[in-house]
Amino acid sequence: MKITYDEGVFEELVNLSSYLADRDEDIAHAFLDACDKTFQFLTVSPFAGSPRKFTDSRLADVRMWRVKGFAKYLIFYVPLDNGIRILHVLHSATDYNRAFDDE
Repeated sequence: MKITYDEGVFEELVNLSSYLADRDEDIAHAFLDACDKTFQFLTVSPFAGSPRKFTDSRLADVRMWRVKGFAKYLIFYVPLDNGIRILHVLHSATDYNRAFDDE
């Protein structure tokens, strides 16, 4: 199964892990490893995440799942026929509707 990433996802991951690294580098590395493992899980269980509702019909298939071991971090993705597309990785305190305003 294939994982594709929307533009900006890697920047989000860098920003989140940099924030964590300021507190503890090991936690930052663990976070990135947990993201990777969670992405892999979602490729084999693409409908595990809960559907999100948006007014824009182009976002009708967006689902959300938490990063394993980092419950305050959310993955927004779309199931595909051959895998998943990661749209965003955000802290739960973030207004995720704003992140999708430009979608």
